[in-house]
Amino acid sequence: MGSSGVRKHQYQQRYKRILSAALTLFCEKGIEETSIEDIAGKAEVGPATVYRYFETKAEVAIQGGILYWREVSEKYLVHLSKQKYLESNGRDQIRKIMDIFVWIFEQEFDFLKFLEEFDVFVRKYQISQERLKEYEQEILNLKPYVTDALEKGIKDGSLYLTQPVEKVYFSVTHAMLSLMQKLASNGSMLSSDERVELITQIKIVSEIMIRGLQA
Repeated sequence: MGSSGVRKHQYQQRYKRILSAALTLFCEKGIEETSIEDIAGKAEVGPATVYRYFETKAEVAIQGGILYWREVSEKYLVHLSKQKYLESNGRDQIRKIMDIFVWIFEQEFDFLKFLEEFDVFVRKYQISQERLKEYEQEILNLKPYVTDALEKGIKDGSLYLTQPVEKVYFSVTHAMLSLMQKLASNGSMLSSDERVELITQIKIVSEIMIRGLQA
């Protein structure tokens, strides 16, 4: 590796270290309560170094969100490329996708808390859609898996939709992610919330959605 290659590698490593430190703090303290100085301390670099990589804390949050979505997607979407899944009918493929939502809720609490924090941060500071395009694209990586499964289910007769596939995709994913974020961030705020375990609530809603799509 030449000197330029070494510098590029060092740049990438420091970039990821800063983002990793930021994500840890965002999950622990919240985006609003985390300063650039906090991130620099956690990453063991100076604040000026953070600013060389990111102009603002908002940019750190956006790029951190992109990285977080990419890591979670790579970890779980691999299950949707296995032969058994590909040979399943549309209903069973949707069931597997719902299983992935459940697994994410069980194993990625920090990720879900970050998403809730990020949504609040974006609304408060009115971050433009233009700045969020790359972040949005990472979320949409799930879309072809869901729409393909829905279309396959319509074709093989295992699913019945009363709305266009695209509308069903956005409705299902928004509903699941919104509930997961809320429960991960707020947990059992009221005594009545404790009557049903959080993971059980996710499983119940998942099952209702699957049954609602069945032919």
